[in-house]
Amino acid sequence: MNSTQFSKILFIQALEQSDPQAQYIPFSNRQQANQHAKKISSHLPPSSSEGSIQFITHRTESLWNFLSSSYPTITESFRGAQADLPSFMVVVPAFAAGLLINGLGTSQRVNLLNFPLLLLLLWNIGIYALTLLIPLLGKDPTGPLLRSMSTGLAKLSEMLGKGPWQHVVLPGSTGREWVLQSAERFMNLWWIQGHPVIISRVRHLLHLGATCVALGIILSMYFRGLVLDYRATWESTFLLPAQVHTILHGLLGPAAWLLGFPFPRVEDIAQLQAPGHGSAAPWIHMWALTGFAGIVLPRLIFAWISARSARKAAESFTLPLDEPYYLQLLTTDRGRGIQIEIVPYSYQPSQAALEFLGKCLLDLIGNQATLHWREPLPYGQESFPWLTPTSSPQTVAIVCNLAQTPEVEVHGEVFRALQAHMEATKGQHQLLLILDQEPYRHVADPVQMIERQQTWQRLADDYHLQIVAFDARETSRDQLLRKAHAALWPPRR
Repeated sequence: MNSTQFSKILFIQALEQSDPQAQYIPFSNRQQANQHAKKISSHLPPSSSEGSIQFITHRTESLWNFLSSSYPTITESFRGAQADLPSFMVVVPAFAAGLLINGLGTSQRVNLLNFPLLLLLLWNIGIYALTLLIPLLGKDPTGPLLRSMSTGLAKLSEMLGKGPWQHVVLPGSTGREWVLQSAERFMNLWWIQGHPVIISRVRHLLHLGATCVALGIILSMYFRGLVLDYRATWESTFLLPAQVHTILHGLLGPAAWLLGFPFPRVEDIAQLQAPGHGSAAPWIHMWALTGFAGIVLPRLIFAWISARSARKAAESFTLPLDEPYYLQLLTTDRGRGIQIEIVPYSYQPSQAALEFLGKCLLDLIGNQATLHWREPLPYGQESFPWLTPTSSPQTVAIVCNLAQTPEVEVHGEVFRALQAHMEATKGQHQLLLILDQEPYRHVADPVQMIERQQTWQRLADDYHLQIVAFDARETSRDQLLRKAHAALWPPRR
């Protein structure tokens, strides 16, 4: 999936999630888009990854057509926000800056040991070393870079009034708020999913900029050398002519060989020591070729690699189908033949908690699954008559009470027994450990709740389980869905 399709899907997601009451994108239009997408994608298995992606893509196009006719300013602003920064916007200023930089120094006496191009060369060598060494050391700079760039983008977005979205005109203040919320959500979604493309593109532009700065400096040296007489010299408190010869030969010897110049001898270097001097022309040629070989060519290679990486990433986006938004979109076509067992342990959850869990688990497994609310298991019971290795696939949500103190001899044995049944099915059954916070919230303060939840997690860790804590009054469906998808045991491979 290319970046245009992917970003359009994320944009529709942002608009829908910012409009939960369907005030601007009516439920009827969303349902029509679902039916249209199902009809077009009917030749593909609905539960397959390909079928899911086709369904979401066609649904997005249907809603996009609705937006184009109902809110054309939104779609036009989206197209404007997708415009990429042209390379010439970096190339031209960088090249101009290089031309304005005096690569020979402020006077007409060029110090060979303090040559302005030397600092730029050393800087680039350091960049090459970091670029090559960081992956070898197994360190990923993406995390700090993402945080820095994300903070910068947030500040820039605030300064610019959220860019083109600020000028979208809709009737009423609520419409404007919807657009701005959607824009902010879209930028966050796009950054999370599309940062490899952004980072590769930024690297490409930085390499191009460095290339053009170096080229500008090299050309500026020749322009100045055409109209001014530059003299080469050197001075040092600590270095002798032989040592200076060794340093310069190491830096400029390959360039002299390529140019066919005989490299100056130690005696010639000694004659250039201040206040002595000589013609700077051969040294400018050697420094120019060294800069070209050490800066321009490597930077062009890195720019090509970054551009190739950005193009590859931009053409290979993968939808995060395990995210709550997509799980809920695809829920009607999933779960056929699967039994969902909601099993309270040693307590009776509230009706609101059971209904909330039922809706979330159907979102997670699929609306075609069969949902069963089992009677609470008595304290200490370790048998499950409705769970057999030969039954149809089952997802068992064992619901425990945070108000209870977890015990290895009791709760741990329940987990062990359930896992033993599921291992016998070779991955056909799955287990969820749900922790209901509501009963304990009435008698405990927040610190006690956190401590008790940590105690439950320590017990769950012994069985490679991840608790899914929730409170039906405070936890959103998206939050529970995201936690539950990550906590299914055994995890899907």
